[in-house]
Amino acid sequence: MPIDYSKWKEIEVSDDEDDTHPNIDTPSLFRWRHQARLERMAEKKQKKDELEKEKSSVSNKMKDLEDKLKSSSISDEEKAKIQKQIDNVKAQEEAYIAKERELEEQERLEPWNVDTIGREAFSSSRINKIGEKKPTQQTLNDEEDSKRMTQFFEQNEELLQTYGKLHGLKASEEYLLEHPHLCSEYTANYLTIEALNLAIDNKDDEMCCMAEQCVIVQYLLELAKSLSAVATNTNVIKNFFKKFAAADPSYMKMFKDEVASFQDRLRRRAKEKRDAAIAEYEAEEKEKRIAAAPGGLDPIEVYDSLPEEMKIAFDSQNVEQLQQVAINMDKEVFAYHFQRCIDSGLWVPGKQDDDETTATEDGAVSEDSEQH
Repeated sequence: MPIDYSKWKEIEVSDDEDDTHPNIDTPSLFRWRHQARLERMAEKKQKKDELEKEKSSVSNKMKDLEDKLKSSSISDEEKAKIQKQIDNVKAQEEAYIAKERELEEQERLEPWNVDTIGREAFSSSRINKIGEKKPTQQTLNDEEDSKRMTQFFEQNEELLQTYGKLHGLKASEEYLLEHPHLCSEYTANYLTIEALNLAIDNKDDEMCCMAEQCVIVQYLLELAKSLSAVATNTNVIKNFFKKFAAADPSYMKMFKDEVASFQDRLRRRAKEKRDAAIAEYEAEEKEKRIAAAPGGLDPIEVYDSLPEEMKIAFDSQNVEQLQQVAINMDKEVFAYHFQRCIDSGLWVPGKQDDDETTATEDGAVSEDSEQH
């Protein structure tokens, strides 16, 4: 008899012990799938045990009734009653047998998985034709891998941009079947970088779309890895989207939660990048201001530290008002702040003569001074 390999076409794989991709960050992904499958199996086993118990009870009842019917001490009326009960019990027994067959058929049609596939029925060695299996990957150092990834980005940038802007599983499936070479870790890396750049630019809608497309590629790569298959194989791509489209609501909810979590991580990382860029820019600007200041003080910091009345005088650019502040304020306090204004370049002394100063010993300010 020829061997029927059709059972192997549908194998449910959870791969619960594999590590997920860092972009997805979901170590619970396959554990959840495995746990859900174990719960379904336990529920089916419970139903089967209950059916066996009920079937056994009916069989015992049938045996008791048949023994009573064989007794010669019962009347015809009692025999008729017992016969009626036997007919009812037979109907129940037939219903249980039909239900048992239904469960067996469901079990036969279910795809195998890691918990059911490991039962050896026979041992045999066969030599088959070599199919499209996952090739042994050469170990690349960081420099070579980075070079290949850069080349991939340059050669496929337009295709990657188009894929990253698609919406819906159907559109993604058609595009990847048309360009199967995009089913690569490099694609996931490109989409992650682009999504982060969009998040930095506060283009949230575009970022969300790019992030979802990235997670789809990652899920496809994880499935191919679990099957030891090539992700660029069109059959793998078709089966992936077929199973994805037929997934139960809880699985789709988990996928949506995964996408939302990835998007949140991108937003947080984008904020960190923006804050770091702003801090770096401010530090550079501060260095420039300090380098240009006569006394090496930051004019912004000096201005922020001034008493409120001095700030008002500077904002109004009114020398007379500043002179009035000098008269009313404690002379040492005014002299301290005014000297800091000179050292930072906020106030440039005048040039009436070489020996003249703008802040006199009594705290007055000369008219021949320039305010910045």
